[in-house]
Amino acid sequence: MTITTEDRAALLKEGVVLHSVSHYEEHPTQVFVTGPDEARARDVVTTRLGNEIEVTVCGDTPREVRPRRCYGQMEREPGRLQLRYELQDEEHGDQIIVAEDDDRVVVFGTVCIPIDLEPGPIVGHPFHVYLDRPLGDRAVFDAVANAPVPYFNVYDGIEERVAALRATST
Repeated sequence: MTITTEDRAALLKEGVVLHSVSHYEEHPTQVFVTGPDEARARDVVTTRLGNEIEVTVCGDTPREVRPRRCYGQMEREPGRLQLRYELQDEEHGDQIIVAEDDDRVVVFGTVCIPIDLEPGPIVGHPFHVYLDRPLGDRAVFDAVANAPVPYFNVYDGIEERVAALRATST
């Protein structure tokens, strides 16, 4: 499916901003939008683009996609790499691009954020990518920070992190 400039302009005239489009072989085309009323935004998009579109409404304010540094990695099982990114409320992972060769795996992650996001609490979030082959001895390199991604074992110190979270929630 092709979404034209005219489609984007028509949606914008209805107060719906189309941020990104993802095409998958096994799934319907997915679009990410913002609009002041979630139900109305979905209706406007499906009326314009058709019911076979999967609509994700990302909130009621315009958003932008920005690169984000990856702060940790761990191969959870052969070929499934868990990457860690820090996010605030209202942010979500947008896309992680992966390139592999014999020596390293390079990752480039982006997040989608509201343009008027105020600083707030940051929480680490896992995202999983699937490699062409197990990681083995290859290094994981972050293209955003232009640096290696350190190994982060999610199990190390879990009791302390849970206790700290519980202490702040009471």
